[in-house]
Amino acid sequence: MTFTILFVGSGNVGRSVLAAAAVAREFRRVWPRSADDLIVESVGVDAIEGMPVAPHLTTVAARRDLTVDDHLASPMTRERADTADLVLTMSRRQRAQLVLQYPHLRSRTFALLEFLDLLQNATAVRRRAPIGRGDRLESKLRLVVTAVMARHRTVATPADERQWDLFDPYAYSLDVYETVAAAIDAAAHALVGDIAVITGARAGASRSA
Repeated sequence: MTFTILFVGSGNVGRSVLAAAAVAREFRRVWPRSADDLIVESVGVDAIEGMPVAPHLTTVAARRDLTVDDHLASPMTRERADTADLVLTMSRRQRAQLVLQYPHLRSRTFALLEFLDLLQNATAVRRRAPIGRGDRLESKLRLVVTAVMARHRTVATPADERQWDLFDPYAYSLDVYETVAAAIDAAAHALVGDIAVITGARAGASRSA
């Protein structure tokens, strides 16, 4: 079995593409054989099939030794919803849209930055009792989603939920793309680092500011 993480953006030519590439690389760094257990893909709620990535995205990706040139936009579909084990959106609005359209995704769909906050909380709670020790990566990830969902019921929502949104740089300057790319870098590092800690893959992980 495999575990599928689906990153969801708007047009699927910017943030979601970079997030998928960065997270996949972080998983390979911690779990070199992660490709055997993990599928990381991206789609867009408003994507036009076949559109190429934004030119500035290619630039910021290349600066991070990530290749996204061959990516073509793909829209969210029922099939994607049915096969995704974890859905991470670029904004809370996109999460709300997906849950409304696909109610069965409610328990496994989060804004990316929302998921990181809940994961950090779950990691603090479970640090002394790692979950999934000895299991395959895909089994560990299913337990992680369950643990995060449990924290969702107890962790207070911030006063301003916009802090869980990643700014959409489409049609903005290269500098704006760079700022958003840096935030995605930090999120990818934190996501995989905390998963490594909560599953006992390593004793500690540094979270980028």
